[in-house]
Amino acid sequence: MLAAVSLGLGSCYVGFGSMVKGDADVVQALELKDDERIYGPIVLGYPKDEDALAFVRPKKKEPMIKWI
Repeated sequence: MLAAVSLGLGSCYVGFGSMVKGDADVVQALELKDDERIYGPIVLGYPKDEDALAFVRPKKKEPMIKWI
């Protein structure tokens, strides 16, 4: 999820996604075997608002030169 933010993507952990194994259509679509599990999917996407990720990105400072 941190890597997604560094690429300008938003992400969301979907905890209830692990409960879809009971749906035969989902199991078939994902080609899940009996010994495989879903722990929790993470959805990714580009946020509508470019400032939506501003709270996690460090603010860039202008370089400062000091002469001694």
